[in-house]
Formats: sequence, structure tokens, C-alpha cells
Amino acid sequence: MQTLSGGILKEYAGLPLRLVLGLVFLVHGYLKLFGGIDGTTSFFSNIGIPLSGFFAYLVGIIELFGGLALILGLIVKVASVILIINMVVAILLVHLKNGFTGQGGYEFPLTLLAGLVTLAFLGAGKLSLQKAFKK
Repeated sequence: MQTLSGGILKEYAGLPLRLVLGLVFLVHGYLKLFGGIDGTTSFFSNIGIPLSGFFAYLVGIIELFGGLALILGLIVKVASVILIINMVVAILLVHLKNGFTGQGGYEFPLTLLAGLVTLAFLGAGKLSLQKAFKK
């Protein structure tokens, strides 16, 4: 028999994190792709990112489908690692220069990064399509 602290709760502990992070990335990716790709491209160009149009689409796709993967509980470890790379690049190229709590600072991206690292270790968990497909 599993105890609450040792088994049952542990199996579901990552679910709220997976759903919330998934929603955040899904929405941000959607907004980049369908709510202003020109703005994202222009922003990337202004901060010196080469091939800004390509990378604007790439980041939007990574965030949209990475977020969807987290919500559904599919390839969570892989999606988390890809999103971790995305966030590290975002922090280094965009947010770090604004300080920790300044406008556009890195406190929020760092929080997302910490959650993604946690999910990379935890994986999809019990309530996920990945677990359902393994049955």
C-alpha cells in the first residue's frame, strides 16, 4: 500500500506545474504566431538576432507545441528540455540586461525555467496521455 506522502501524492505532484506551464507556453506561442509575428520578428531584429523572421516562427512553434505537449502529458521530458533551451536563450539575449525585477527582467523567465527543469526530471506523471498510451 502506498502512503500519501511516499507514493500517491508524489505521482500527481507535477500535474499542476505541467498544466500551468503548458498553458503559459501555449498562449505565448499562439500570440507570437497568430497575434503578431511581425512584432516578434521586428523585436528579434532590433536586438540583433540574425534571421529574425525564421527565429520568430521557430520560437512561436516551440512555445505553442511545447506548451501543448506539457498540457497533454506527451513527450514531457523532451518538450521540457527544448523549452529549457528556449528560456535560457531568452534570458541571455533579452531579459538579463533588464535586471532581476526590472521591466522585462528575468525573474519570470527564471521561474518558468525552474519549473521546466522540475518537469524534465519528473516527466509526464500518472495523469497524462503518455501514461495512457503505455498501458
